[in-house]
Amino acid sequence: MKKILMAIVALIVSTGAFAQGFGGQFNPEDMAKFQAQHIQEVCKTDTAQTRKITEYLVKSTKQMMEQMQNNQGGFDMEGFRKRQEEQNAFLKATLNEEQFKLYTEDQKKMMERFLR
Repeated sequence: MKKILMAIVALIVSTGAFAQGFGGQFNPEDMAKFQAQHIQEVCKTDTAQTRKITEYLVKSTKQMMEQMQNNQGGFDMEGFRKRQEEQNAFLKATLNEEQFKLYTEDQKKMMERFLR
């Protein structure tokens, strides 16, 4: 549990660092497009998959930002888990079996890097 919490904190911190790269303004659409591009590179998605993933991630990221604003910047662990489960279910339905395997392997590698 502690490792998961640390990984989540690292993800939030990295998101903040990413946002600073855009002049300190966190733009949900840019972040979602960045994520979709990363998934495209890792999983070799086709154009239709990438478009569908981008649309989903933009919507999801905007919802996350709204929820964070409603919590006055607080972190909702249960809400985070729910969004992750929903995202994984969406990606599992959108990607083929091999692509989803590549995605999950990439996620594990990212977690390992954050936990170091």
